[in-house]
Amino acid sequence: MTRKLILLFALTLGACATTSPPEELSQEPPSQEQIRAWNGHRLLVDQVTGWTLTGRIVVNTPDEGWNGELHWSQNRDGYGIQFSAPFGQGAFQLVGSPQGVEMRFSDGKSFHAAAAESLLLEQLGWHLPLSSFQYWVTGLPGPGSASVLSYRPDGRLTGLKQGQWRVSYPEYSTVGDMMMPRKVFLENHELSVRLVIDHWILIKNHG
Repeated sequence: MTRKLILLFALTLGACATTSPPEELSQEPPSQEQIRAWNGHRLLVDQVTGWTLTGRIVVNTPDEGWNGELHWSQNRDGYGIQFSAPFGQGAFQLVGSPQGVEMRFSDGKSFHAAAAESLLLEQLGWHLPLSSFQYWVTGLPGPGSASVLSYRPDGRLTGLKQGQWRVSYPEYSTVGDMMMPRKVFLENHELSVRLVIDHWILIKNHG
């Protein structure tokens, strides 16, 4: 039995699984007030040098779905991501560093690659751009490619489009002196992800 089939089961996450798809990005040009607010917000987020989040995640393809809990720790040197499905129906970890990425399964087997994207595709069949997702989850566009942004009145993003992906931010929550995404939805033509973040821990550079 493949890893993909071991981790596959019916969606049962309730509200997280029944959320509506991302809204279309606004075509209205941002006001000067929105741009100033966005620049101020982005400066605050740029001070974050590391973070940990815990939440619930649903991943859907046209034919299959997976849901579970997510624990993600990220810093400048690497990351650790734990996916765990309810009722013991599957779990795996991704541990990344400048030297590469390791995927560990609950049966003790592990696999290595230079990038997480290739491991997720090979083992689970997911085309998920984790290198960009680590920025999207904090409410920022990823570096290295053009993006289209849509703003709230307070300067935070309602959504963005980057590459083939559309990301929306239906809800934020207060984390210390900042506002961070509580819900992050992303999709393209073959995959959709719904992440509801229950808790953030931020490490900031006060320089």
